[in-house]
Amino acid sequence: MRTFLHHWFGIPTRPGKGPFLKAPIEIAADQSLKLSFCITHKNRFEHLQKTLFQNLKDNEEDRIDIEFILMDFDESDEVMHWIKEIFPQEIGQGYLKYFRAKMQGWSAPLAKNTAHYVAGGIILTNLDCDNFTGREGGRFVLEQYYKEDSNLMLWQFSRVRRDGSYGRMSFYQQAFEDLGGYDEGLMEMGFQDNDLMLRALKMGVKRIECNDKPYNKAIKHEKYKPADMSFRRMERWNKARSKKNIKQQKLSANNGSYGLREGILFMNKEGVMEPFEKS
Repeated sequence: MRTFLHHWFGIPTRPGKGPFLKAPIEIAADQSLKLSFCITHKNRFEHLQKTLFQNLKDNEEDRIDIEFILMDFDESDEVMHWIKEIFPQEIGQGYLKYFRAKMQGWSAPLAKNTAHYVAGGIILTNLDCDNFTGREGGRFVLEQYYKEDSNLMLWQFSRVRRDGSYGRMSFYQQAFEDLGGYDEGLMEMGFQDNDLMLRALKMGVKRIECNDKPYNKAIKHEKYKPADMSFRRMERWNKARSKKNIKQQKLSANNGSYGLREGILFMNKEGVMEPFEKS
């Protein structure tokens, strides 16, 4: 594993000298952590068809310790029917968990937050629907947390700009909650990953960057194009908001309540959709 420090997109050249926050839990030598890969989807079914099957296959030996969360915002029933037809075993095992909700337009922060909210893992990894975990990629993530007693943020960016791996970040669930998740006050796309990372660093979370190639591949495709302005302009606006909030020490977003909390449907182990209630 190699680690890197850089200043792209406003990320500091150093992750902080510490002292870093301690991990929110003590990990015993024989303890098994639960990892949730948090996936959001809307209008990208052709990518999901390629990545989900492969990701489930690549991590099946560790399915007791790993779950895949698919938070679907698609307006059609196509993905729901596909999941029910192709993955009944994974749904029955709880290895794959499928959720649906409606969203007006698109908001990457809100979508990602909702996927993280419904997840049950102690470790939460954002996994865009065009990303591959790599073989035993979940085990790789967990191994980094077993080795660290700090409150760790694992960043699996390839260091290839705009290749789709930039947002692959893992947090302790408690740390994600303390941060209030992604800032839903940002515009629909752009800088949401940077903002979350910068707030985490400011809060004292320790960042480790891993660009191990087997674990950060993504499908190449055209990037998101907003309807009302350029992506660059939207990103600049989001960056300015982030900078202002951090300067004012507003490190917890959304007043601590992140993601949709109502109108979420969940596919039970029999393949029937029912209202979701977080336990």
